[in-house]
Amino acid sequence: MPRKDETQEVQEEPRRPYEEWARELGTPGWLLAAAKTKAGWALGQEVTRKEYEAALEAAQGEVIRNG
Repeated sequence: MPRKDETQEVQEEPRRPYEEWARELGTPGWLLAAAKTKAGWALGQEVTRKEYEAALEAAQGEVIRNG
């Protein structure tokens, strides 16, 4: 059992450019374009997988109205 004065490592989610998540997860181009626009990501912006997936979900739920 660890002593109270020992520090424990906190496992952080890795941050990677959203383009890498898109390639790895096979995100369709139209959905990636919608998600990055809605999230306001700059080219190469690093995000966690959780943030990336949340942006995809938000973009899929967006209602697009014409005129």
